[in-house]
Amino acid sequence: METPDAFLKALGQSLKAKEGIDTDLTGILTTHILKAAPAQNAVAQAKDAIVKLAAERANLRKMQAANG
Repeated sequence: METPDAFLKALGQSLKAKEGIDTDLTGILTTHILKAAPAQNAVAQAKDAIVKLAAERANLRKMQAANG
């Protein structure tokens, strides 16, 4: 029988392998949420990581638009 931790790790890997899935976002979820015993502030940590990722992507798009 699979342990909860092994199941969640396999779920994260399965999500990363699917076509069309945002692997950066999946990585954040795997790191912070998809754990048998996540940290008490796991949701806040995941939110912070998602906000950081969104800001990085927004800056990248601004730079691309400025460069033509």
